[in-house]
Amino acid sequence: MSRRTRLKPVAVVRGELVDRALHDTLRSHYADHPDVAVVLVVGRIGVHDLSAIAPYGISAVIRTDELTARPGLLTEVKNTVAQGGYRLPGVLGASVRTAVDRPSRPRRSIGQPGVLLKPIDLALVTLAAQGRTTERSAHQLDERLAYVKEALRRLYQRLGVSTMTACVRYAAREGLLWDDGAGEAS
Repeated sequence: MSRRTRLKPVAVVRGELVDRALHDTLRSHYADHPDVAVVLVVGRIGVHDLSAIAPYGISAVIRTDELTARPGLLTEVKNTVAQGGYRLPGVLGASVRTAVDRPSRPRRSIGQPGVLLKPIDLALVTLAAQGRTTERSAHQLDERLAYVKEALRRLYQRLGVSTMTACVRYAAREGLLWDDGAGEAS
């Protein structure tokens, strides 16, 4: 009995950051190949990005700068994933562990009926999911920083959370991110 027959198939997906195009690629790949583990090689990624892409078979994340520093890393990680293992970069892994160990305590469960995101809320959550800071989001939306901070404070209060990660998680779970409603591409 060969141990090789038990290895999981592994695909490598590359991107600069977790944007809409990468999200769509991961979603499409997972729909076609749900049994294939994915090693994501990406330039920038945060905990909020993981919340958005976690349902799509991501078994490992490698930052591009890690590959530069350790040339054999991709092969090593692919072998680990094929054997059923998982891998996150050190800093990102620590952030995820911290979030799991000390989850935010909402005053009510996130996603209850009646909690709607206003257009400014959805824009801010979408930009945060793309890795934008509050300052960059304000600049991109052509709004004053004070206005954006107040909008975020109100959003956190309405959802009963204290972090943007929780807001992104709610929006991703509710299907509000990367869904333009345009249907299939022609």
